[in-house]
Order: sequence, then C-alpha cells, then structure tokens
Amino acid sequence: MKYFAFVFSGLMVLCFVVQPTFSEEPRESLYSQLNRSVIRLEHFESISQEGSSQVITKNISDGTAFFVASKDQLFVVSARHVVDRPHDLHARVQTKNARTGEEKVFLLKLSKDKWIYHTNKGDAETQYVDVAVMRILSLKDWGIVHFLYEPNESPDKKKNQLPAKDAEPPKPILVFGFPADVGFELANQHPLGRLGIVSMKAGKRFLKVGRKYAEERACLIDVRIFPGNSGSPVMNEMRVFDSEPRLLGLVTATNSSLDFAVMEPVSRIRETLDQAINSEAQGSWEEIRQ
Repeated sequence: MKYFAFVFSGLMVLCFVVQPTFSEEPRESLYSQLNRSVIRLEHFESISQEGSSQVITKNISDGTAFFVASKDQLFVVSARHVVDRPHDLHARVQTKNARTGEEKVFLLKLSKDKWIYHTNKGDAETQYVDVAVMRILSLKDWGIVHFLYEPNESPDKKKNQLPAKDAEPPKPILVFGFPADVGFELANQHPLGRLGIVSMKAGKRFLKVGRKYAEERACLIDVRIFPGNSGSPVMNEMRVFDSEPRLLGLVTATNSSLDFAVMEPVSRIRETLDQAINSEAQGSWEEIRQ
C-alpha cells in the first residue's frame, strides 16, 4: 500500500452557499458546486530550467481537501499525511459573488503548524487516524460550497450532512479529487469524479498500509484512485431514495495496482471537527489576478 496525496477544498454537506437573494435562481449543478468545494492543496517550489540559469516558481501538488462548515465556522478537511509537511500549503479556490454571481479565484494560504489532528496517534503497530482539520477565516461576499456539520445536540441537526453512523458495504459512493498528473493543464482546476462502493468493513485491524495496520474503523472502498487523491471527499451516489448529498469519509491510501482504496469514515471526521470547533480561525485569502 502507498499513500497518495490528494488536494481538496471544503465540502460541507454540500450545503449550497447561495445567499437568500439567489433563492429563486435555477438550482446549481452538483459538479459546478464541487468546483467550489473540493480544492487541490499545493506548495510553491523554485525549479531551475534545464540548460538555463533561469529559476521559475511552480505550484506542486500535495493532495486534496474540501470545506465543511459548522456553527457558523468554516473548516478545511484533508488527510493528515497530506498536510503534515515541512512547508506551508495553499489552494486556488474558485468562488462566486453572493450578490452579482461574478466568479473569482482566490489563493487560500494555510500555515503548516495550524492543523488539528485526530487525537488517536496510533502506536508501534497501528497507523494514526489519518484526518486533519483547520478552522479558517470566511471570505466575505465570495461564496464557496461546503458540507454542513450539525452535531446531535444542535436544533438544526436535521440539516446535518455528516451522518452519525458510518456507511456499511455495499454503499454506492462518489469520490472527487485531483490526480497529480493526468496529462492536461487547466486555468481553473476541476476535480475528477470516480464511482464505486464501500466494499469491506471489518471493525478491527485487518489492513496493512505500508508497514502498519490501518486503524480499526478504516474500510476498503472499491474505486480507482490516482496519485494526488489522498484527502478527497467520499460522498453518497445520490440515487432516487438517497438524493441528498452527504459526506461519508475521505480517501487516505490505495494499493499499488490502483484498484481499491482505504477510507477514513465520517465518524473520524466528526471527531476531529469536534476538536477544532471554537479553535482560532487561521489562513488568509488573496485574490488571484487572471
């Protein structure tokens, strides 16, 4: 098994970030919303051009992340191994103006030492719970899309998009993330979608990820995952009797043949969000001139 970094930007129960003044507009497509909710985590790296003394700065992919909101607080969620780096990270986030509908791209800067990790740090035989969360400042007037987390004690718990119970096999799923390199470049990033199922859940240590076992709640998902997809949100397929978008987990690893992957379930994301709620908001936003 090997880890694959995956970038993403916040998804919060795919709660549509539309201001009341837009309530009568046609409903935005799911994929359009995903473009403003799943983000690619990157860092800047100076690279010397072959045969030249010129040095250029490039965006290098680290993985994927997504947005979640709770109690009027906004969070970025990803896999711990994606963000536990010696360098700061950033993401190019697509946004839409709440009043005019105008679209802009902002650079979200994230300090390396401000992430909150799940308290289960693993041991000599078991991998840590691979979830990381950072509470971030909201971007005034410019909307993203997020998954909505309403804890059980909340009066709005019926709006919650992070289920209290982890998904059971053979739950159909969708995974959206950013492969590291699939041979094309786009001015604005667009996540790649994959279809699969939750395929195995043992409730105990059974699966080795590298030299250690994945923790007992981690499960297998039957879905093709590429390098760069770690941290990608896993959501329900939204069929006729399951039509509301819900966050089911996040991708942490895949096998060498790329034909199945490991998922941290939504319960682990909820637990990490509970740790981060009411923490100090981090990050900064900077408009990207295109």
